[in-house]
Amino acid sequence: MELDGLVAAVTGGAGGLGAAIVDGLYARGARVVYGDLRDRADKPWQKPSEGTHPSDSTQPAQSAGRSDGVPVYHPLDVSDRHSWDQFAQAVRTAHGRLDILVNNAGVSARKDLLDTTDDDWDRVLRVNLWAPWTGLRTFIDDLTASPHASVVNIGSIYGHVPPPPPPSPPSSVAYQVSKAGLHMLTKTAAVELASRGIRVNSVLPGVFVTPLLQQLSDEQLRPRVERAPMGRPGDPADVAAAVSYLASPQASFVTGVLLPVDGGYIAS
Repeated sequence: MELDGLVAAVTGGAGGLGAAIVDGLYARGARVVYGDLRDRADKPWQKPSEGTHPSDSTQPAQSAGRSDGVPVYHPLDVSDRHSWDQFAQAVRTAHGRLDILVNNAGVSARKDLLDTTDDDWDRVLRVNLWAPWTGLRTFIDDLTASPHASVVNIGSIYGHVPPPPPPSPPSSVAYQVSKAGLHMLTKTAAVELASRGIRVNSVLPGVFVTPLLQQLSDEQLRPRVERAPMGRPGDPADVAAAVSYLASPQASFVTGVLLPVDGGYIAS
């Protein structure tokens, strides 16, 4: 498989697009350590007979180095510098190296320009922009040592264009600005780190079937879905496939790319 034996770290890997990315990397042969505030309940790689211990959602995986190579969890608060250091140590203890870093964790504040508070702004930019920058710095030596180093940042179409007006839910100016900043961080890092052999790209998801999306009413969701020429929401597996390609040796000459996976949303 195209990622066979490569070691990947994924932030925000316990749900939504992050869980799909973890599953996609694992299915293509990668050894994955994923971080989040809590562990996921559904683990497709887990045998039914194994079960899930109640403490699994709050404790680091103790079997990170086991031979079957299934994805393993370690707690991670991407807004906390010390938590990043602990997560990096868990990856190194489990696999001794890192080849792929996927900065997926993100938050939003569904408030428009004038309703956004200082706390909203600080929280969203801390998680969505400071954290990917910090993750890259935390793993820079590991990535420099890898012959297949790749960083994939999960951006957003809303870092390029604002969402539709009501009845679509309120826009989040902090979210949109954070993703626009992440896109520029991607390009800047791609240029500055090319000499180290590190590729840096970003995937820009459009409207996807995730738990967050499922909270919207049909009236709220319809304007966003209909704006894309393909006329439907995407499947999280579509994002996972894009991430896996950009992380793979097949994309060895691809860096600094912002790849929309949006059914034509931006193009329209």
